[in-house]
Amino acid sequence: MSEKVNIVNKNNEKVGDIELNEIIYSYPVKEALIKEYVLLTLANKRLGLASTKNRKIVSGGGIKPWKQKGTGRARAGSIRSPLWKGGGTIFGPTNEKNYKKDMPKKARKAAVKSALSYLFKEGRLTFIEDFDIPEIKTKEMVKFFSKFGIEKGLFILPSANINDKIVKSTRNLADFKATNVNEINIIDLLKYKKILISVKANEELERNLAI
Repeated sequence: MSEKVNIVNKNNEKVGDIELNEIIYSYPVKEALIKEYVLLTLANKRLGLASTKNRKIVSGGGIKPWKQKGTGRARAGSIRSPLWKGGGTIFGPTNEKNYKKDMPKKARKAAVKSALSYLFKEGRLTFIEDFDIPEIKTKEMVKFFSKFGIEKGLFILPSANINDKIVKSTRNLADFKATNVNEINIIDLLKYKKILISVKANEELERNLAI
């Protein structure tokens, strides 16, 4: 059975209601699936930057430092030996390592549905009628979020580029983010305390996730 919730305007005043798709907002919360998608997202952002040089590529001559016998010193074959200061590193990290992971598209969708269902049950979702602002102005978005009493929030907009001024006006706010349906990720959904979803963005989300 679908559930109706309030729609509010940009002043946080009720202007109607919306019927939510139970396939998404009543979806079972699968914590293991959410965790897998979170780890995948973090891994795919990771860059293999750490790199060391082994004895083959470290600088230094390959010549034997001294003769094998008769010096009273231990045998040495090269100053590039890992035993020497400035020598090569044994089993050190290289930037050739690829941390990227993969996950079936169906599983990723299920993880997002699980997250949205969890957020809905926790009362962290607010559905807002679509609007735009006349110019790019950070102060406008500060006032907007303050009307909802939000300390840390995410505003999800439709993928069509009609709300570009809202996205740009929110970029300088450390605790707030505005993004469109195509760019939301599981990290953002779980990181922000309150999620605002525009009516058109919700329609798009339901179309994308109900398949």
